[in-house]
Amino acid sequence: MNRSIKLAGLVASVSVAAVVAGIVVAAQQTPTLASASGDGTLKPIDSATKPAPKPSTTPSRPPGTAPATTGGVSSSGPVKLTLDLSKLKQGAAPAGSYVDGRTVHVGGNKFTLPATDGPVWDVARTSTGALVLHRPTENGNAVLTTWTNGSRGESVKDVSTVLSSADRSSSAYAVQPTNADGTELPRFTLVWRDNPSGEKYTLQRNGEYGPIVLAVQGSEVYFSASNKSEKQTLYKWTAGDDAPKPISAVPAPSAVSSNLELAASIVSTTDDGSCTALIEVAAATKRWKTCDYAVDELFAGSAYALGGPAYRDGYGDGLFAALDLKTGKTVHEWSGANAVAIISTAMEDADHILVLAEQGGKTAIARCDAKSGACELAAPLKKGTGDEDNRPYQLGH
Repeated sequence: MNRSIKLAGLVASVSVAAVVAGIVVAAQQTPTLASASGDGTLKPIDSATKPAPKPSTTPSRPPGTAPATTGGVSSSGPVKLTLDLSKLKQGAAPAGSYVDGRTVHVGGNKFTLPATDGPVWDVARTSTGALVLHRPTENGNAVLTTWTNGSRGESVKDVSTVLSSADRSSSAYAVQPTNADGTELPRFTLVWRDNPSGEKYTLQRNGEYGPIVLAVQGSEVYFSASNKSEKQTLYKWTAGDDAPKPISAVPAPSAVSSNLELAASIVSTTDDGSCTALIEVAAATKRWKTCDYAVDELFAGSAYALGGPAYRDGYGDGLFAALDLKTGKTVHEWSGANAVAIISTAMEDADHILVLAEQGGKTAIARCDAKSGACELAAPLKKGTGDEDNRPYQLGH
């Protein structure tokens, strides 16, 4: 996540909004999803009626109909869809980490947070539990608390970002001090953590602020930070080294794949949007560029990049998208129209996107299939929103 395009984990509870031309108005029909056709009419698409299929499952299609392709990625159904949470059917619970009320779910395990921990901003799953980023006091900074096998461990103050590796064996987080009015000071500490043992290595950085952990694999950490001139740099740090190495091929990163092979770099910004390039890190070469979306996540092993609006400003996003990882072309785009605010998104697995969204004073977690475009509820609609500071759910990593 990039601060200039998408808020970091510390401020995930106050999401930015999308200002996107041509948003399709939600169809007032029984089907959950609708698409925009070339003549501007809406074509309904049936919602998912059962839990999302495994990545190897091919979506069904009418007999004798060849699968549609978008840039080489097989897909079914229209490209542009409109989301209505109130009409989605209930599916399986999220496979990733998430918060329901005061209960943190990590895989098949769960534990309950005390009310004194305050709102949860992020959850990074570990091999034995989770690292929970929360805000105990209304005007205070975030605190990171370790949970192992359902038991509470140590807490660290002033943590601004946290992320675990894909295999959950290691994590990294940043301690960002602030002054009395909340302004970030030009220094921070990056911490790498071996999750099974709790062993840590630290890196002190001076003259920079706003660290964002973008990827962790083994003892390697990819993170970004900004200098006093607000220039953002991507760094690679191996735990135990005295200094990180800058990655010049990705000057303004918004995402790094969990296998450290690909990165998204913001190559230009204007008053009404931005352009992002997909970079092959080792070769330092550009694969494609899009000015239609920001790239928010690169899930290793997936054929898709998770996209958001190229321009964000306000409360909640207006859309999210699955992009062909090879070409950058849109496979599916889901619009919230005027009824649904997209608060945050995360890849659940190689083919499915989890969506934290609000509609009509309620919040739900939806699951959308990047290949077919169909969506279902992963966590049911519940009363409460972030605007009222009583959102019932939060997505983690």
